[in-house]
Amino acid sequence: MPAIAAPSLEPEAPSAPSAEYDAMPQNFAELIALFDKRREALIRSHLWSHVHLVAFEPGRIEFRPQEAAPRDLANRLGQLLGEWTGTRWVISVSQAEGGPTLAEAEAQRAGALRNEVAAHPLVRAVLDTFPGATIAAVRERFSAAGPASEADDTPAAEEPGTDPADEASPGEDGA
Repeated sequence: MPAIAAPSLEPEAPSAPSAEYDAMPQNFAELIALFDKRREALIRSHLWSHVHLVAFEPGRIEFRPQEAAPRDLANRLGQLLGEWTGTRWVISVSQAEGGPTLAEAEAQRAGALRNEVAAHPLVRAVLDTFPGATIAAVRERFSAAGPASEADDTPAAEEPGTDPADEASPGEDGA
């Protein structure tokens, strides 16, 4: 006679832990950051490049996809957001114009910044002095220390003999 296994008294592990839900995205940028965090690069790329946002509120998104977006983007978006946040999301595809895609908005911002830099008198002088010169890239640089540290650094640079390299005598390397 075949042996019959006794039923297990241990509870089955749930397929997804309910306490591990992500915070509910409060705007479209947070939604894209969530897809970055969850390593869903393909969907994140479609959201960035091929989605014109019409309306967004936590739990509800309305967008107009471009032709390059996959047909099941709305379904996949709702499914993943539901799994990750523990909340049912309503995702609607719209025919309304919506805003520019995030990629288009970034390109517009970069173009405006490039035009602003090109109009600066010093940059204009360089471009006029060197025919054929172009602006290859514009990088925004922000000082982490702020203006107070710049004031502290200025006197030290103006005082001769304060450079540590000037004070070291040859052959002394501290070893």
